[in-house]
Amino acid sequence: MSASNRGRREGDWLRMGNGATTSADPRTGPDARRFAVGLAGFAVAVTVCALVLPAGEALTAVRVANATAVVVSTGVCAWAASRHHGIERWWRALMCVMLLIGAVMTVPYLFLVAEQGQAIPKYNAIALLILLLPPASGLAGLMLYPSEPFDVTIRGPTGRHDRYWLLVIVLDSLIVTGALALLAWIVILQGVVRPGIRSPTVLYSFGLTAVSLVQVLAVILVLAFRRLRRPSGLVVLGLGQLACVFSLLVQLDVQVRGATDYTHLFDLGYVVGPPMIALATLLPTTASASALGPGDADRPEAPARSPRRRWWQAALPYLPLLTASGFALATISQQRGLTVEMWGLLLLLFLTLARQVVTLADNLRLVDRVEEDQIALRHLAFHDPLTGLANRALFTDRLAHALNRQARAPGRLAVLFCDLDGFKHVNDTLGHAAGDELLRLTARRLRAAVRAADTVARFGGDEFAILLEADDPAEAARRLTDAVREPFLLADTYYVVRASTGMAVVEPAAEPVTAETLLHHADLAMYTAKAKGDGGLTLYTPRLASPDTLSALHTALGAAIRGDPAGGRLEVDYRPIVELISRTSVAHEARLTWHHPTLGTVPADRMLTAAASAGLAPALDDLLLQTACAHAADHQDAAGGPLPVHIPLSTAQLTGRDITRQILAAMDTTGVRPQTLVLELVGTSRTPDLHATARSLGRLHDLGVRISLARVGTTDTAPDALRILPVDMIVLHESLIAALTGTRHEPATAALSHGYLTAALRLGLTVIADGVADESTAARVHGIGCRQAAGRLFGDWHPERSGGLAAIRPRRQSPIERL
Repeated sequence: MSASNRGRREGDWLRMGNGATTSADPRTGPDARRFAVGLAGFAVAVTVCALVLPAGEALTAVRVANATAVVVSTGVCAWAASRHHGIERWWRALMCVMLLIGAVMTVPYLFLVAEQGQAIPKYNAIALLILLLPPASGLAGLMLYPSEPFDVTIRGPTGRHDRYWLLVIVLDSLIVTGALALLAWIVILQGVVRPGIRSPTVLYSFGLTAVSLVQVLAVILVLAFRRLRRPSGLVVLGLGQLACVFSLLVQLDVQVRGATDYTHLFDLGYVVGPPMIALATLLPTTASASALGPGDADRPEAPARSPRRRWWQAALPYLPLLTASGFALATISQQRGLTVEMWGLLLLLFLTLARQVVTLADNLRLVDRVEEDQIALRHLAFHDPLTGLANRALFTDRLAHALNRQARAPGRLAVLFCDLDGFKHVNDTLGHAAGDELLRLTARRLRAAVRAADTVARFGGDEFAILLEADDPAEAARRLTDAVREPFLLADTYYVVRASTGMAVVEPAAEPVTAETLLHHADLAMYTAKAKGDGGLTLYTPRLASPDTLSALHTALGAAIRGDPAGGRLEVDYRPIVELISRTSVAHEARLTWHHPTLGTVPADRMLTAAASAGLAPALDDLLLQTACAHAADHQDAAGGPLPVHIPLSTAQLTGRDITRQILAAMDTTGVRPQTLVLELVGTSRTPDLHATARSLGRLHDLGVRISLARVGTTDTAPDALRILPVDMIVLHESLIAALTGTRHEPATAALSHGYLTAALRLGLTVIADGVADESTAARVHGIGCRQAAGRLFGDWHPERSGGLAAIRPRRQSPIERL
């Protein structure tokens, strides 16, 4: 068999095991119902003829009905087989062959009945061999009926190995049938059959009955010990075969008694049996996609076989075998020579031995599979499935062993942490498939750059760890970083990805260190290298463990966000923004403050840098938004309305993530109106695409959220921001206030600032002065057009103690619902 044919054949077996058909005719359901109705009417008509007509006419009518049923059923099976492919066609075709042989033999059978005038004619010896072919074909078709074992999780996907299991079913059916036949011979037939009756016809009827009974037992075994998605077809198939067996048993009884005629009503089994087999080929073996319910696709698989079911399957053939063997031995002990009982017992013992050999082969295959699965599971437990590198567990274990060896025989030992700086860009630009390919290529380069004795591991994401036992680990580390820096070919495009690498070295004379400590040191060094942004190598020193390093700030800030006191305390401070004429508070400005346990209050720019490099900026934004919105919901202005709150937001935060959804969620949780929020934009000069920022803010601005351009007058603000962004107000920086009010003599700055301020006023923007510390400054800023101001004159920053950080109130009406 060619490789392609063998692959197609194994695919057919696989589809059979999964209970799936390659193609199914959707008309088979209605056709099966119509055929079942016709079969019922046909059976009723034949029954009436058998009861009403005289004996001769009734015999002819029943035999013609039998021939008609076999011929029509053969055509139906052929039609059903033509509507399917693969294994679904094979089992239907074999049923068609079984009925076809019966249809071919029906014609001479009718001639014999007419010629001899007997209900049971005599056959010649040649016909006996031909008439035994249909049961063999039917049994083969039955073994191909789509099913799968209950313990498919142990056996794996059903395929060619499932034939062992099906062969066991055939052998079990033969053993049980043989044992029952031997019992029937010893207990009943041996004393009833007259010596003159042992003709080829009687032997044929006995053998045909036994072989047909094998099919019925095989159906029962498949239903009991196999899993079928739609067992109705197999049940109908078994009932059709059982109907034929019933008529065969009646015929055998008549022949044994030496009679030549019997009630023709018993021949109805020949009439309804073949059509029921044809009806089974019309029924679907699996539920079609259109017939599945909404939850059927997610329906869990059937449970595995219970131990009791396995015990019955193993013991089933031996129970009748032991009984028949006991009777046979008792009979053989009283006879001499080779008797029928002895031959039958030897045949049963041979079949039992064959079953044991097949079962042993299947068990050995299962043992091999279990061993392979254990090896695969062990490999998965200690290796990364994507790159094949060691995982954290295996790396930690090897590091611990290396440290133990280093304690006994001092030598240099180094651990490196590598983080790919451009991995996220590749993932976002080319997709996750390219990102996975980048990880695999990086793993291949790292393994090629170290010795076979060294360990390269992937800790998850784009982080790699390397264990080196070398005299010059710095040189090995440089080879690793250079290897990664070489261009990668991804999606037909070359990309250069740098690796920020941290290294911790254990010198021969160093104090003992644990694996966890060494990993932590390498991690600190890697974060320091990443903060530099040059994709270089950083060697761990004790200075990197101080609390003001970036890696230490990462750890502490993460703990503070989780509410861990070890990371310090995060608070939201507020200061008032006042109307210069009435001196009443018209808004509060919020800011997030981090109080470190050892460093005190961490500067805002330092906190934001640590948050951005550690990926914690979204969590800080959420804390600030939730707490500030809750603050606005609890405070009122002089008129009794909600007091607006200004929330600083870096424009860089609007790029790459959906801050709009985060803001809407905070408003929905706290119930504040969109008009209550003012987003203060900072860092517009560092924004690569102000138009993209404008699109992100557009939805919020349309809902009523106001936009403020902060720090105007510094290099932090882009000149085009006022033109591109949907700005409602601007906040003048205190350095610009000093130039405009004359407290600091800068003619050029003052002239440019006056032009900027005049443009803002003409656009109808609200102008807020920041850093107003005294009354004279307040008067000057009011004179140049500022309506509102903030600064020490009106109240400094202070934390809001009433609600605490992120004290979220119960949900109120959402801002969208209010609109």
